[in-house]
Amino acid sequence: MKAEKQLSPVTELDGKKRPLIAIAASFLFFVCISLVAVQGWSIYSARETQLAQSAASTANMARALADHADSTIELVDTILDGVVESVEHDGISRYGERLHLHLIDHVSRTPSLQGMFIYDAKGNWALHSLRDPVPALNNADREYFIYHATHKDKLAHVGAPVRSRTTDTWVLPVSRRLENKDGSFAGVALATVQLSFFRTFYDSFDIGAHGNITIATDKGALVMRRPYRQEQIGASIAAEPMFKQWRERGALGSAAIPVDADAVDRMYSFRQLRRYPLFVAVGLSTGETLSNWWANAYLSTAWVVILLLILCWMGVRLFRQVTLRDELEEQLRNAQLALVTKNRSLKLLARNDGLTGIANRRLFDARLDAEFNRAVRDGTSLALVLLDVDFFKKYNDHYGHPAGDACLQFIGQCIRTGRRRAGNLAARVGGEEFAILLPNTDLYGAIVVAEAVRRSIATAGREHAANPAGIVTISCGVHALVPGKDMDSKQLVEAADKALYLAKSTGRNRVCPDAPAASSRRERASVLGD
Repeated sequence: MKAEKQLSPVTELDGKKRPLIAIAASFLFFVCISLVAVQGWSIYSARETQLAQSAASTANMARALADHADSTIELVDTILDGVVESVEHDGISRYGERLHLHLIDHVSRTPSLQGMFIYDAKGNWALHSLRDPVPALNNADREYFIYHATHKDKLAHVGAPVRSRTTDTWVLPVSRRLENKDGSFAGVALATVQLSFFRTFYDSFDIGAHGNITIATDKGALVMRRPYRQEQIGASIAAEPMFKQWRERGALGSAAIPVDADAVDRMYSFRQLRRYPLFVAVGLSTGETLSNWWANAYLSTAWVVILLLILCWMGVRLFRQVTLRDELEEQLRNAQLALVTKNRSLKLLARNDGLTGIANRRLFDARLDAEFNRAVRDGTSLALVLLDVDFFKKYNDHYGHPAGDACLQFIGQCIRTGRRRAGNLAARVGGEEFAILLPNTDLYGAIVVAEAVRRSIATAGREHAANPAGIVTISCGVHALVPGKDMDSKQLVEAADKALYLAKSTGRNRVCPDAPAASSRRERASVLGD
């Protein structure tokens, strides 16, 4: 106390100087944090804006490409539908030459068409759009022919890309079923779309050096892709991350593919054709999309870092001057702080148990008397739980005293956690004996707290070979009362101790209230245990 009184002028002087230093430091810290936060938010917002613009761009491009593919195939399908109607109505044998000229005319006036062909029921060529005679071919092995031979629907069928047997170029087959008047299979009408038509159209879009435009069937057969690689046409892309994302997102959507099939990060937008089993995917390289953002971010961050360094240098200079000027006061302050800390440590040691960290017997006794007197004044209930570790001497003998100390620390932690309210006091009152003081708590509430602690210790399953249960357990005695003026706190302790003895004598690992204190709530609770 004398040391504290002697140091009080220094403390008073320090108290006057500290707010100014703290305010200056806080202001400098606030300015630095604000600069960092504003810069971070600015960079993040710019990045999100750039990505949103890229997503909108790819979505618009995907929609345009899907509409283009849809209208291209729809035009071919419309022409093919008219040819089917002519063949089924007029027949080939009677109007073959006229139909041949009709097919040639359609192909010449439709840039996307590579050719049109009619096959009979066996897959032989019956009619074609070629101007020059060619050897008769049989296409009964083609997927589209097999499909129409086995399916009775007369809708257009768009198959996977194939190499044309007449021009050796890649084409997309669009076909329809031909039927006899009795509905039986009569052959196939085929129109082939030039894949180079799509390639020329896709080359007109600016997608950067690492962008990607893909059109494929819904089963994963690649129709066309930019950048163009001929060996990939017709190959399956079902295992590519982009195709899997499209499958997950349905007809349309957007997704970031961290590592695409060619090891490039891209932002994709997907669009399925309205009428046909194809989809379009447009992907822009994330690196290219964010290139300008990165440049601006580096530049602005560099300026912010320089400004922060200047502010920190000025702040350090200022605080250094203050520190040098107040060196003597600082030394005295440290000495006072050490003394106060020492005093606090001594007070803590005087109040708390050194092993478990919870209250010791001295603090428990003081709080018991205080809470007992308060309960007498207020007419409120006061409850006490006494706990004892089952067969703890055998535990020490079997595992050794270091293990016993660790076990007591574990018990103390469980009791501290299970005391429920901050006003409740957990204390170690003996070697392996503990107590929980519960102000404003009736018997039933105390039983609930005790049972929760008992159950948490038992559930932990800490090994105890000398205990018949095989694990560390505790026995709990509980008592609660509304004390009168003619009573003292010893009666509460004695009653709880009797209840603890009852718990031990009836098998341990259980919670027992003192028998004379039974109430309606106790009758509901009974004797709790395993």
